[in-house]
Amino acid sequence: MNWADSKHTVNSGKPHVGNPDPSVRNTRQGRETRHGATICCAKCSTTKAPDQFYKKNREGRLDTTCKACRIIDQRQKTLGVSEEDYRRMYTHQHGKCGICHTRLYSKRYKAFAVDHDHATGRIRGLLCGQCNLALGGFKDSVECLMNAIEWLKV
Repeated sequence: MNWADSKHTVNSGKPHVGNPDPSVRNTRQGRETRHGATICCAKCSTTKAPDQFYKKNREGRLDTTCKACRIIDQRQKTLGVSEEDYRRMYTHQHGKCGICHTRLYSKRYKAFAVDHDHATGRIRGLLCGQCNLALGGFKDSVECLMNAIEWLKV
């Protein structure tokens, strides 16, 4: 037996709770850890790989809600856009960005950004990450964008 697999710490006399018996490592405290093969999302009840869950804390413990459900919840909470609304906009735009008309081919971004007017809160549509960052960089100013267009014509 390796000292790391021991249930007791050195010179303490107390059981060591941080490193359980190797036979139960994947089901620590009744839950699968990131070392397990799959995890069931608490929201959608779909079994997914551990990389489909955000880390909950520095120790690497995983969230119980998958990334996709977390994004949907955040979109609903901050913008008031339900999953049905998002799908309707996606279909209306034929699965393309509202500005550059490209499809979403990104490893980082798994969904389009919901573009909205920061002053009124009105939803304008779906944008890819680059177009969303560009509009944010111009602070949604039509004047700045017109200046940029004139600049590009030079």
